[in-house]
Amino acid sequence: KQDSLSISDAARGFSKQSIAALIDKNANISNSELAYYFANYNNSSAILDAINFGENVSCGYNSDFKEYGVISFDLNGSRQVVPNYAVPKMNTSTMSGICAANNSLVLSNKSYYSWTTSSGGKYTWTVNNGRIGWAASESLLAENTNQKGTNYKWEMCKAGNILSDLAQGKSVWGYLYSNEEVLSVCEKVRISPGFFSIDAGAGKHTYLLQESGKTINVDAKIKQLNDINWIEIGYKEGDTFSVYGKEYAIDSSGHINVSAEDEFTSTEIKYPSRSI
Repeated sequence: KQDSLSISDAARGFSKQSIAALIDKNANISNSELAYYFANYNNSSAILDAINFGENVSCGYNSDFKEYGVISFDLNGSRQVVPNYAVPKMNTSTMSGICAANNSLVLSNKSYYSWTTSSGGKYTWTVNNGRIGWAASESLLAENTNQKGTNYKWEMCKAGNILSDLAQGKSVWGYLYSNEEVLSVCEKVRISPGFFSIDAGAGKHTYLLQESGKTINVDAKIKQLNDINWIEIGYKEGDTFSVYGKEYAIDSSGHINVSAEDEFTSTEIKYPSRSI
């Protein structure tokens, strides 16, 4: 949206011809690396999208002269840069929050959202092929601090990593984040204990969130159940499994066929008895 973008007065005051000379000489910038910026000089949305949804995005600057640094990214096989002082600012009040409906979190790919920290601060987040988190156009230029606790950078990093793992179909392992942290992030986006799904540009993924905060990767569990040849390990054709409240019989090939799209009514998996 046009009214959600702004560019600094300093950036507007510089001509294209003077920009390269103002950038920190240590950055070793050529005119060809400024080609995208010059071509989109008056297109704030294009500049932001290139930074936030580009590849190999990084920031380099002298901390004493931060405004003369650059954000770099790869575009069509070449390195491009945008001066830090010219990176447009976004108005988070125009953006939707990250919020699930009926335990289904659906986020548009290559889009911007608003995230509110525990202290009430609002920041721009992006969704990019299953990666969810603080927008690079803001995070790369933020205060440099690695403190934990209630620090807003650490808080958003943790939340973004948890949501990104879920959005990419990964298991959220306990040694990275505690169950309490996972539960807190899920509750923040209105995901409650039980089955839930997330679709954020990397396909739809289904999980089971327990009251403790432990998450079970339902897709991975279903694949495991479907891949096993049950006849080879002592079961027989026709034996019935109850998977999350729905029954599945072993077919002649030795397999059961469970789908994540099935309607589940239980959180338990019950195995038939077998003769050993």
